[in-house]
Amino acid sequence: MAIDPNQTQPRSEADTVEDRFLPALDHSLIGETMAPDPSAAPEALATEVSFRPFALGGATATFALIGATSSLYGPLLVSFSHRFHLSLPAAGTVLSVHFVGALFGVLLGWIGVKRISGGLVLSIALLMMAVGALGASLLHHWVAFLACVFLIGLGYGGLDFSLNTLLTRTAARGRALRLTVVNAGFGVGAVIGPLLIITLRPENFPRLFGGIAVVAVVLSTFNRGVHAPPLHAEARQRQVSMMKAQRRPILFTFVVAYILYIAVETSSAGWMATQLHGVGYSESVASLVTAGFWTGVALGRVLGGPLHHRLSDKVLVLGGLGFATVFGLLALSSLLAPYAYPLMGLVIASIFPMGLIWYTTLCPHDSDGLALMILLMMAGGVIGPGAESLMVSAFGIHVVALVVAVFALLDLAVFASALRFKPLIVA
Repeated sequence: MAIDPNQTQPRSEADTVEDRFLPALDHSLIGETMAPDPSAAPEALATEVSFRPFALGGATATFALIGATSSLYGPLLVSFSHRFHLSLPAAGTVLSVHFVGALFGVLLGWIGVKRISGGLVLSIALLMMAVGALGASLLHHWVAFLACVFLIGLGYGGLDFSLNTLLTRTAARGRALRLTVVNAGFGVGAVIGPLLIITLRPENFPRLFGGIAVVAVVLSTFNRGVHAPPLHAEARQRQVSMMKAQRRPILFTFVVAYILYIAVETSSAGWMATQLHGVGYSESVASLVTAGFWTGVALGRVLGGPLHHRLSDKVLVLGGLGFATVFGLLALSSLLAPYAYPLMGLVIASIFPMGLIWYTTLCPHDSDGLALMILLMMAGGVIGPGAESLMVSAFGIHVVALVVAVFALLDLAVFASALRFKPLIVA
């Protein structure tokens, strides 16, 4: 077992596993584990986050809420086009608007957790989401509806970034369980969303947004149980930041790779229901397939940990994208598409977490790099659905799966190019 030269004691196997499996956006806790200077301990402890049991339950429900919200837009595109008298490509802009909002939401969350209480950041994001959802349930003008979707996206991005950041700043003991349980909420919510559409019927989508508003307001009261002081930079992060020349190509490669990954996820999840409806399947079947896609994502992330014992993070990322390309091509067939999309969700599920592990192996303690990566990857939610809208306008609904396959192939090439990098050595 390797011994850190800055430590007086060798690192335990538990510490090694913790660093490998939990690449934190904030590494103040890792700094606490590795720093030999007792004077550093108060600063590390000062940024540690704790969740009371009801607050942890609220965090899980919050992930379920944003998961359900993100899964609604695709199955509702046909209903949006009917309600607002738009073409399908025009209705598809709702996906891009949501992710433009999410991109700015991540930026606001990044600023927020550094300067104010994390619990307050979560409450503000939830209330933003509630106001946007309430407006979307009441307004009947397309531009006003898009403005409300943008506001929902702001809350979505802020919650996604802030919750993950806060959870990775909790005490090392039990951190893996907290992250696993809370993040599982996203997959569960993403499955529930399409099922709610079937239950309430797509044309009644204003009720869904009204429900999102109510749930968001209720969940904002759970954040009183979150103890999360503003984030303070740690010494090792400053060391990594100074290694700009060595870090820059690695960070750039992974930013591009994650933009393309989000493009794969959002273009498939956002347009598969419309593709299936366009080739003759009912809206209910299309919603079920969307739920199947997110079930695949949830299941794949549960299986990702055990698979990582046998396969490296690089193999899981590259293999997932290779299979995603194949399933995208299979989805060109109207007979195979209802089965190909759920399988695609299964194979791409590990790309997000395993890619982060890969990056933190190359650039240890780079919390700002990870934050920037999550901020910029939201651009994929604009590029993916936007490209689908343009291609559907030009070539028709049958091109949806081909665009997904092309994004997956490009992402495979970018991630494969990261094989040339060697880990940075941080003293």
